[in-house]
Amino acid sequence: MNTGIANHRRNLASNFNPYVFASYELSHYYGYVAVIDPVYNKVTKRIPVGLNPGPMCLNPSVDKLYVVNTGNDSVTIIDAFNFNVIKTLHIGSSSTSSSAPIAIFAAANVNKVYVAHSGDRAVTIIDSVTDTVIEQVDLPSGSGYPFAFAGKVESPFVFVACKSNDNDKGNVVAISAGDNTAYPVGDDIELEFDGTHNPLTVYPGGVELVTLGPTGMLTSLAIDAIGKSKTSSMLDNTVSGIYLDNNMLFCTSREDRAYLKKFNNLFMDQQGNITHDQFTEIPSYKGQDKIRVTSDESTTICITIQPTTFPTGGLQIYDVDAASSKFVPLPYVGDLAVYDDVIAYVGQLTSIQPFVLGDPSNPVPAIPIGTSPSDRVNVKNIITGYSNQSL
Repeated sequence: MNTGIANHRRNLASNFNPYVFASYELSHYYGYVAVIDPVYNKVTKRIPVGLNPGPMCLNPSVDKLYVVNTGNDSVTIIDAFNFNVIKTLHIGSSSTSSSAPIAIFAAANVNKVYVAHSGDRAVTIIDSVTDTVIEQVDLPSGSGYPFAFAGKVESPFVFVACKSNDNDKGNVVAISAGDNTAYPVGDDIELEFDGTHNPLTVYPGGVELVTLGPTGMLTSLAIDAIGKSKTSSMLDNTVSGIYLDNNMLFCTSREDRAYLKKFNNLFMDQQGNITHDQFTEIPSYKGQDKIRVTSDESTTICITIQPTTFPTGGLQIYDVDAASSKFVPLPYVGDLAVYDDVIAYVGQLTSIQPFVLGDPSNPVPAIPIGTSPSDRVNVKNIITGYSNQSL
């Protein structure tokens, strides 16, 4: 039993969800969500959902869990405290054979959940109070398929990253949180995305959008308008990033680069002038994959490393205050979630491996996701708490 987490739970605010959720597929067909109690690091509930469940998100009040079922074009909505299934919604238009939902995101400032589906290059918006579909928003002409979201409570827009089916060329779209109108962002700038990592993050206060990739882009944001977009060579060859509330931006680099990029107060004003207080290259490893924190106030950043120059990958744990890293090797590296700056959870083939961040070299037993060792399990997505980005 993790007594530190158990004692900490008693003093938490009411908008805290004390569980870790993992979507997984059983026997290459049946879909489930495993509920993990981090006090005991055990699965306490397995919730049946749709076929091939993948991306998930919690709403800002963390009382509803939304699960994308990629195998039957639907979203299952679950009460995140009693684990009852509330409803399952079909995603996509009847004219499309498969809507192919690929990402999901709950806005922090309106009661809306956004589902990206690549089959018809659109975004379905769900009312998170009534759990009904509001509308399907078609993206501006020339857009690729949507695959990732980002937003902030202070921003009047939800941002969508899109990628071409034919190559890595991409574009960004802003959807008004008020009237659901879609607008192109930086449409005169050539962008590239890999389609698997989220390239979007929003500056604290919602005043700037950062788009990462081989070409990095900054976009200034006004109260109700999208400002100028401009490339910055400092952001080139980045992949994904997270912003902390102290205005520190951390970015992973492309596969052949062995460093993270850290910026303090990287900012572009309304006139297009780009400034920053400090830029640092943090030693890392080739094959950087997921980058996760518990919240925007976190002091620990976790990055999964896929095997490239080393025979195995692993988990890099970066202490923001101490500016130091630890690395734990792993034979297999899947998805990643960080619980309350205390435990990191890394997906394995049929289990989830927890690491106590203060002492990651001290082994903690893996959490089996199936009910028996013979179960053919495929762990997909792991989440804890609310996120300002789709994961």
